[in-house]
Amino acid sequence: MREALQDAGERRTRSQSPRRPWQRALAVLAPMLLSGILITALFFVMNGVPVWGAPDPKNVASVTVSWKEGASQTYTQPEKVELAVKLINCLNYLPFTPASEQSAEAGPDVTVTFALKDGRELSAGANWITGWWNGQARHLKKPDLFVNLAEGIFPPPGEE
Repeated sequence: MREALQDAGERRTRSQSPRRPWQRALAVLAPMLLSGILITALFFVMNGVPVWGAPDPKNVASVTVSWKEGASQTYTQPEKVELAVKLINCLNYLPFTPASEQSAEAGPDVTVTFALKDGRELSAGANWITGWWNGQARHLKKPDLFVNLAEGIFPPPGEE
C-alpha cells in the first residue's frame, strides 16, 4: 500500500511542470497591477481627474489674480504664491465630459496667472462650472470651489 501511495505522489509531481520564474512573477504582479488600476479608476470617479503640470512654488516669481470685473492684483509673497499653486488642486475635472458651451463662452470669473522665474506663464481660471488650465476648458467635478476659494484667499480689490 505504501508503495502505491509513493507511486501516486511521484506521478502527480511528474505531471505538473515546474513554474517558470516569469510565471511566478506574473502571478504576483498581475493582481497588484489590477488593484492599482481599479483604485486609480475609483479615485477619478470620486474626485475627478487632477490637472497636471502645476508649477513648484519655488519656481514662481509672481502670481496675478484677475477678476472678470476687470480688477487684478499681483502677489509676490511666498505664502500667497504657495496658496495659489495649491488652488490648482481644486481644478479636478470630469473625464469624458465636455465643458458646457454656455459656460465656456462666458469665460472665467477668476484667472490666476503664474509668472515663472524662467519667463514662462501658466494660467488657471474658473467660473461657476468650467475650469481652464493653460487654455483648455474642462467640466469641473466640484463647481464653484475654485472661485469660492480664490475669493477667500485673494479677495477682489475693494472687498478686503
